[in-house]
Amino acid sequence: GPFDGIVSFSSVEHSGLGRYGDGLNPWGDVQTIGRAWCACKQGGFLLLGVPYDSTPFDECAGRQNSGGEEGLVWNAQRVYGP
Repeated sequence: GPFDGIVSFSSVEHSGLGRYGDGLNPWGDVQTIGRAWCACKQGGFLLLGVPYDSTPFDECAGRQNSGGEEGLVWNAQRVYGP
């Protein structure tokens, strides 16, 4: 690919949820990362920022959890765990 690296902050978690005009796709986030990988030169880098749940309180759902849970806040975003 033509780029030395890709930076994505707070966007991949929205891919495939239909919120911004894209089609529904349960693998939308994974496919977006794959497209970024293909756009990088060999040995390029990816700097990625996504929502991560490491707390015992799930602010998105407003409930207690065991921490580190993955989830989906329909149709806003995915939340990733460890």
